[in-house]
Amino acid sequence: MLKNTLQKYWPLYALTIVITLLLRYFSKTTDSDVIIWMLAPTARWVGILSGITFEYLPHKGYVSNFYRFLVAPSCAGIRFMMILFIMLIFSFLHRIAPKKNGYLWFVFCLAFSYTATVFVNGVRIIVSIYLPPFLERPETTGRFLTPDRLHTLIGTGVYFSSLCILYLLASFVCKRWFAASAKDNASDEKNTFASPRGLFVPAFWYLLIVLIMPFCKRILTNEWEGFGEYTLLIFFTCFAVSTLLYAARPRRRT
Repeated sequence: MLKNTLQKYWPLYALTIVITLLLRYFSKTTDSDVIIWMLAPTARWVGILSGITFEYLPHKGYVSNFYRFLVAPSCAGIRFMMILFIMLIFSFLHRIAPKKNGYLWFVFCLAFSYTATVFVNGVRIIVSIYLPPFLERPETTGRFLTPDRLHTLIGTGVYFSSLCILYLLASFVCKRWFAASAKDNASDEKNTFASPRGLFVPAFWYLLIVLIMPFCKRILTNEWEGFGEYTLLIFFTCFAVSTLLYAARPRRRT
């Protein structure tokens, strides 16, 4: 099965790796002009949802002077797009029998990942604008919820929950329109939140990129300051989101 899949789709897997490396490069840039293709639609989407107006500052990003908020390159959400794209390719491509549909699935994944990232990142930015003024009050959370911790919690909560939902949506789309084999699609329950698989797959890819790879890098650089707290916040948020999604799963009537 694995050998046949690699023989049939090895150009797509190779191209996936290339695109992943490009996205990683873009996620590290500090020049907004380089990733204007991501920042511009994101800022417009945030404006549509909230009515907030942004002004573009060359090489910096989109700024709202009223809210004192900058949609900078670090807010572009490109790492989320990278995680989503990898997850869609490696989780579903091998399930698609017709070779032509496999290539169509690749194109769909790339377009879907870009569009979904703009949508999800716009929601995250709005939450990041409106939620902190309330939660950062001492009478609300005390001194625990610092701006950095709140930023991590919001980002992880929005991105991870969205990744889980998008995985579920992609599973439906793959089966419905890309003619995956009947054997692999015999039980849709494997890809719903009623089954651990529906949450394990998104959690695996999210934690791989967000925690495991940075952990390996820190082993080489021996830079551990703040990483333990960051790891706990990530795990706590992912566990909380998974618990809520599993609790909210549709139950079969008996």
